[in-house]
Amino acid sequence: KGDFQMLSLKQFSAMNILHGRFSLEYFLDGMKEIGFESIEFWGAAPHYNYMAPQREQQEHIKKLFRDRGLSMICFTPEQCIYPFNIAAKDDLLRKQSVDYFLRCIEDAAGFGCEKIMVTPGWGNFDEPAEEAWKRSVESMRTILAKAEKEGVQIVYEILQRSESNLVTDLRTLARMMENFSSPYMACCVDTVPMCCAGETLEDYFREFGEKIQHIHLNDGNPSGHLAWGDGTQDMEGHLKTLNEYGYQGYITFETCDGKFGLCPNEAFRQNYREAEKALGQL
Repeated sequence: KGDFQMLSLKQFSAMNILHGRFSLEYFLDGMKEIGFESIEFWGAAPHYNYMAPQREQQEHIKKLFRDRGLSMICFTPEQCIYPFNIAAKDDLLRKQSVDYFLRCIEDAAGFGCEKIMVTPGWGNFDEPAEEAWKRSVESMRTILAKAEKEGVQIVYEILQRSESNLVTDLRTLARMMENFSSPYMACCVDTVPMCCAGETLEDYFREFGEKIQHIHLNDGNPSGHLAWGDGTQDMEGHLKTLNEYGYQGYITFETCDGKFGLCPNEAFRQNYREAEKALGQL
């Protein structure tokens, strides 16, 4: 464990996935009004179009952030809903998926963003998972080489068991990370799949230490990616662990609960209030 250093509200960021039926301008204005200074940018239409002219889109999005004094602290291209899967059995789909991430890494660099989120993909659940594992590792080698070239760090996140048959808990994340020794390959811990696997932030920091460079802090039952206060997770306990390990990275609320589909800013007001309250209790 590192020296005790109090977490700050400045470390908390918001993600725009819940605003998929609203404009990017609406999302950014709302987050600034609530008090967020940092944004984890979910890359999906209508906010981001990977098929759009690259330089033009980069400049447009950068300007939207710059005009509001907001920082993009991580670029998270959509990779669960869109048909992209770096472990896909189909060769063409897998190649297209890898090419997609190569383009997204270029965009992250163009945005001036230092991190990009990548997940393991998944194999067909009716085939041996080991075959998909090999494909995922091979794809990640290509993606990591591009990230190193562009100076963008990958923050690699586990998925829930309903989403992937590859990297879904601490044990499988440790096995995957053994394949890569680059400082551009780091870990993201999401509290939802973590709790679904019956694990804790303490478990992950004991295993990975400073390799943990990003946190998705989400409430759940234990799943759900709920707004804080709507689930059963212990935010104060999570933040206490981050404090004890001297975590200085960003902490994103990745709320995507359909309850807030028509009023997404309310979810982040709720998250922000709960964070203030939890920090005050530490």
